[in-house]
Amino acid sequence: MESIDGHVHQNRSVIGRLRPRTLDRLMLHPSLRFSPSNIAALKKALRRQYPHIKSSHLDEAIAASFGFNSYAATRPTLNQVRAYARLVVVIDHLLMLLRLEGLGYRSIPREALHRLLWNIVFPDDRYDSAVGEIIQARRRPAAANAE
Repeated sequence: MESIDGHVHQNRSVIGRLRPRTLDRLMLHPSLRFSPSNIAALKKALRRQYPHIKSSHLDEAIAASFGFNSYAATRPTLNQVRAYARLVVVIDHLLMLLRLEGLGYRSIPREALHRLLWNIVFPDDRYDSAVGEIIQARRRPAAANAE
């Protein structure tokens, strides 16, 4: 049983229907800049942790984690976006697990995968250095004695 909104239940409301978006509120997803080097770093970390998974299956699972239906659909989008924009995407480990389960990999613990995704160091930062400095400065709280 899980505790949600102070109530204990099994992902169901009082009348027995699944509660929409309840579990997503409690589970944060890591995000990254959508770039070839970050996707390569993601795949490398997954290969290191799960060497029994075929390379092409990891490609499909990574694509699914971003919401794509296939890896083939990811490639043109990646190439187009990197030339014109800084796109930040969320890695949804549950979508990744669903795709891996569909490909026959059923023994991957959800928590371990989620933890792995949070601990990957990606080579491309979310922001370029100049933009990143400006954003960091704006996030800093004002000093208590500032007027």
